[in-house]
Amino acid sequence: MRSPKMRRYAVIIAMALMLASVVALADVIYYYKGVITAQVTTPPLVFYSEGFPYTLNSYFSGYVNFTALSTGTGFTAKINLTNAYYAYFYHALGLVVNTPGWLYVTNVTTSGNNIIIGNMTIIVQDPHDNIMCIFQVISNGQPITNPPTVCPLSTGPYFISVLVQPVNPLSASLSETVTLYFGYNVVSNATVPLPLT
Repeated sequence: MRSPKMRRYAVIIAMALMLASVVALADVIYYYKGVITAQVTTPPLVFYSEGFPYTLNSYFSGYVNFTALSTGTGFTAKINLTNAYYAYFYHALGLVVNTPGWLYVTNVTTSGNNIIIGNMTIIVQDPHDNIMCIFQVISNGQPITNPPTVCPLSTGPYFISVLVQPVNPLSASLSETVTLYFGYNVVSNATVPLPLT
């Protein structure tokens, strides 16, 4: 038979556990209101694939198709790789900078049925072919989620080229998709990954 002292300890422990579980499950949260007003302004940069201000190498049937979104907020591309050591898609896309700032690449991911891209580099050049930025986004078949490169851009037009080193040998049925985001900081050269992607 248990002693009254032991029963008392058991009751105290049980009450302590119940109290702790209530305290651990109870949250008190205070909310404070903030108001954010959004308005439309001129975009700091705009992608383009045809027309103004320069002719590009955006489309060659069977090889490459870079298309800027009609809103100028991004692009889609389809590139065809062969057994070549490199594939260089020179001046495939245009970029017009309306506000000085710092360009970077972030949130790089890949998907597909196999790895066919060994290395991928995005090159930004000015109209005189001076290299302004080099972003390596895939290295040894793996995406570089947040490449460390940040490059300052002044207002004006730029070209975007893509250099790809395929993984050989390639089979015709293989494909891989690279998704990435260009960040453009108009305040400082800090890179901030896109949350929730």
